[in-house]
Amino acid sequence: MTTEQLEFAQLTVLVVEDHSLQRRVLVRAFEMLGVGRVVEAENGAQALILLEDKDALIDIVFTDLDMPTMDGLALMRQIGMRAPDVGVVVLSSVERNLLSAVEWLAREQGIKLLALIEKPASRKPLVDALRLYGSLPSDLAPALPSIPLDEIAAGLEAGQFEAFLQPQLDFANFKFAGAEALARWRHPQLGLVSPAGFIKAIEESELVEPFSLAILRSAAWAVKWLDASWLPGRIAVNVSPAWLDQPTMSERFIQAVAQLGFPVERLMIEVTESAANSNLAAALENLARLRMAGFKLSVDDFGTGFSSLQRLVSSPFSELKFDRTFVTELVLGTPRWLVVESTIALAKRLGLVTVAEGVETFEEWQVLKDAGCDICQGYFTAKPMSQGDFMLWTKEHPNMLSETLNAEQWLTGHGKLEN
Repeated sequence: MTTEQLEFAQLTVLVVEDHSLQRRVLVRAFEMLGVGRVVEAENGAQALILLEDKDALIDIVFTDLDMPTMDGLALMRQIGMRAPDVGVVVLSSVERNLLSAVEWLAREQGIKLLALIEKPASRKPLVDALRLYGSLPSDLAPALPSIPLDEIAAGLEAGQFEAFLQPQLDFANFKFAGAEALARWRHPQLGLVSPAGFIKAIEESELVEPFSLAILRSAAWAVKWLDASWLPGRIAVNVSPAWLDQPTMSERFIQAVAQLGFPVERLMIEVTESAANSNLAAALENLARLRMAGFKLSVDDFGTGFSSLQRLVSSPFSELKFDRTFVTELVLGTPRWLVVESTIALAKRLGLVTVAEGVETFEEWQVLKDAGCDICQGYFTAKPMSQGDFMLWTKEHPNMLSETLNAEQWLTGHGKLEN
């Protein structure tokens, strides 16, 4: 058995395709790749029966869109409601802009969409989709939205919340540009809990400010370590939309940064696109005050909202950050590519730095680099890590400070490209 076959031996794949020959070809392809168990269905209704079978234990569904009885869209909606942990890959011959709409729909329905593959599917995208399922972040406990608010408050009081760091590298030469601070909760019983397990409850309560300040304090420690190590770069910190709506937010934030000795020039404040569009007057007042105080501001998750160009131009941002769902499956010549290329060009005219998060493949990195994107963030270069692991990571990558570092050499040296 090959290494690749061993890699997929534990997976159970469900193929949903109404065309019998195409279904058999796919089933055979997965069997040859070493997938441990492959089951099949002619339409969404049959697939749903298999998904609800507790003994089936489906890991990934590969589904067509246009099928009788229950099509792929209806099946995806049911997966989002009944089996959100199952990975989904869409296989279809529909036009590309329709696939983009399907991706948007999948995200809104809470579906773990792994890939959109155009028919006929070749071997490589199938392998990539299987590997992506296996490489999804495993360092986090499952989302636990039912954790009681008083338990979250106790965790904040006990100092259990901290900032993990995900490095950001320059697309052109892989120099270290900084890192994003990502909230994690070291729960004494549940282990490491992601924001999905607590952020909604926090933003609907009075805990939003103490939580934000706790992550800021943790990030400030990281900046002090960077300074002591003579490392350049900034730390990006997310500001909750719920806090941004409060009239005193900017004043409290500025005071906290001053008390922590956090150098203003080393801090990037990330604000989601939707946050800047919710309570516009309050948000803009706070953003303007923060900008006047010397902070740099980033439009986070750009591409997930519906802000107008006028709103983007009139807001005091210094950076634009593409959402990972906009980066995934970025292909030259597609409508998504044209939007990204045009937006990067516009950002440069406006003097904005551009960042792409969620970069997971060499192909995505190459397309964004060629488009002129400035900063890369994603599992392709480095995963989020504890501050201790981050310190080790920077020591293991001393060439990040080189002015002449060649990106292709970096990729080859770190196993991203073949020699």
